[in-house]
Amino acid sequence: MGAHSTPLDVQRFLVPKTGSSPEECEDALDVSLSPDASSLFAAVSDGASESLLAGTWARQLVHGAVASMAAADGRGGDGEDSRSESFVEDLLDRTVNQWDGYIAEYQAERAARGRPITWYEQPGLDKGAFATLVAVHIRAASSDPEDREAARRWTWRAFALGDSCLFHLREGRLITSFPIADGGGFGVTPQLLGSRNRDAALITDRASTAAGELRAGDELLLTTDALAAWLLSRSEVESGGSGKQLGMLADLGDEIFAEWVQSERDRSRMRNDDVALIRIRVKTEG
Repeated sequence: MGAHSTPLDVQRFLVPKTGSSPEECEDALDVSLSPDASSLFAAVSDGASESLLAGTWARQLVHGAVASMAAADGRGGDGEDSRSESFVEDLLDRTVNQWDGYIAEYQAERAARGRPITWYEQPGLDKGAFATLVAVHIRAASSDPEDREAARRWTWRAFALGDSCLFHLREGRLITSFPIADGGGFGVTPQLLGSRNRDAALITDRASTAAGELRAGDELLLTTDALAAWLLSRSEVESGGSGKQLGMLADLGDEIFAEWVQSERDRSRMRNDDVALIRIRVKTEG
């Protein structure tokens, strides 16, 4: 993930809906490491299928969120609220304020292929696209490379709008579930960030923030709603069962993880929806 080594291990998974191709996946994720390896930025987003170009918007959101967190790294603020609104303003500048330009290119490309925008698509373009977002900035507790104990401790600060979730696991047990605390928190109308919403104050007011500290062996999972609901619906998560199961599946790689997702769908234990997962672990040695 860069020229510098880091005691953080990162895995990324995207599994489209059953019957959909990877190109049709409307979930998105992005991860970036700071040049000095002292910070890691990650985000996942779930595009709302009811809106046109939802997958494209989700991809722009995660790229914008990671870039906004990186830009804010070290800039600080006067408090949690000011940092949140500053982040939102920068995010909107990188995404919402660029959306009209993207739409113009999209329309030109469609016309060049002999498939111009139809009359029934135009209202969708005018309304814009929508998606959820959860993003996290993880920072080393110490920048001193000789401080080996601090090198394995990291602080994290997260931002969320909607029902994409962050889970903090310790030995497979759930420490933090953000922004939804239990399986009953998933509804049919989550908060969404729209590609034409330029009201940074309103978005900041609707969003949630959380923070915590990671120790050696801890994990952060960033997931979209289908996998998040699965995790929170398993009572054994408190004893480490579900968390450890996800970890073991992730260790086995993309193909096994995708097969497991499909098996859970086939058993009606997971909704047939796109799945995005970023798994971040603090290494216990090396």
